[in-house]
Amino acid sequence: MNTVLNTSQSRFNRILRQSLLAGILSTAALASGLAPGWYAHSAAPVFGAAAQAQEISNEEITSYARSVLAIEPRRIEVYNEIKGIVGGSVPRVVCNETREINRLSGNVRGIAVNYCQQAKKIIESNGLTVARFNQLTLLQQANPAVKQRIQAELLRQQQAGN
Repeated sequence: MNTVLNTSQSRFNRILRQSLLAGILSTAALASGLAPGWYAHSAAPVFGAAAQAQEISNEEITSYARSVLAIEPRRIEVYNEIKGIVGGSVPRVVCNETREINRLSGNVRGIAVNYCQQAKKIIESNGLTVARFNQLTLLQQANPAVKQRIQAELLRQQQAGN
């Protein structure tokens, strides 16, 4: 009986981790509309993703995963904070779209600008440029092998407590 319970618990934990990773990657991909949207309007061609994927170093994957894991808790806080202010639908926040940021109300604009600055610092402190972070985000969306590498690194870092 214990073996069955332990096996079921292990399977449940694995599914839970995979769901969490999928959520984090979706967040990085602007699923909620509130993310460091520097990568919202990139012109990276999908047909070139396979060639570019071969050029991604393990260090970049590690830096990307660290950045995503560090940004995600702040993104959730900001999302909830803005939701509390607007009392309904959270406006889309894309950090590189100044016109969109300027359309936000005063308090919400200040929160969004602060968040964007923090996300940029996190990305850069992990050894990536914003442009490269954006490229990696697009590549993981277009290339299952890149997505798998990133998911594996996110899981490794979470298990290591990073």
